[in-house]
Amino acid sequence: MDCQLILDYDSGKILARLEKGSRCLVDGVRLRLRAGECLALIGETGSGKTMTALSILRLLPRNVRMEGGSLLFRGQDLLREKWLRRLLGVEIVYIPQNGLEFLNPSRSIKRQLYDGIAKLAIHRSARKGKALEALKTAGFDEPEEILEKFPFQLSGGMAQRVTIALALCSRARLLIADEPTNGLDQAGREAFLQLLHRVFPEAAKLIITHDIAVAALCDRTQVLCGGKPMESGPSEQVLGSSRQPYTRALIAALVENGMVPSPPLREQQGPCPFYRRCPRAGERCLSAPERHAEGMREWWCSSP
Repeated sequence: MDCQLILDYDSGKILARLEKGSRCLVDGVRLRLRAGECLALIGETGSGKTMTALSILRLLPRNVRMEGGSLLFRGQDLLREKWLRRLLGVEIVYIPQNGLEFLNPSRSIKRQLYDGIAKLAIHRSARKGKALEALKTAGFDEPEEILEKFPFQLSGGMAQRVTIALALCSRARLLIADEPTNGLDQAGREAFLQLLHRVFPEAAKLIITHDIAVAALCDRTQVLCGGKPMESGPSEQVLGSSRQPYTRALIAALVENGMVPSPPLREQQGPCPFYRRCPRAGERCLSAPERHAEGMREWWCSSP
């Protein structure tokens, strides 16, 4: 096994149980992350990004199950739940999309930070200093005041910074951040990723985002559509010279590119999740998408 390989993940099929039958939410997503590497997972709302992250954390909703997948963290099988409980918040850290929903409303910020710090076997006498340091690093000018507050006393942005402070109270080897830069300008996006790289230089980082500008700051990008992989590889190649029509459509829809709309929907469904909107779709696209590879990138498409 590659000793630098932090995460080796295969989603298999992630299925939601419905009143009649089930629905496949994610199918065939494969992620491999090494120490110090940053991977962006991008796609539209509903493309399967967050569900992929929750499956890695074993936090899928009750009516959703992972079928036939695999999940290895530094060679340990995380599908054995007892391993994961020891690692969450210590070596595997999650930065959520909505800090207010993530924080425990009945516990002060101090208690929630201290809970995380306690997992690091830091003596009680040193916990306050560690908590204040984490809050200051996360962007609070007066961290003493934040310690005594409860989540309902925080704005959405403040709560998000607290979740970042919680992440800083760890020995993270894998960081999963779900839309962590919402509402930030370009300078703020860059500052956030620089903070993660500075504090956790050896950690593998999975950034869930719909923001192409954020993905461009990551080492690699993987594109999802309808829960299926469409393209992956070095970010500069995937975002700068895409081979997949869906990736090109995402980039064309950006404001700076004229917000090119998708073509009218076709009535017929195809095995490719982008088939009904793809301007290049033809007869060949009614068969399963073919995998193509070139250097360090790969993409799935049936059209020539």
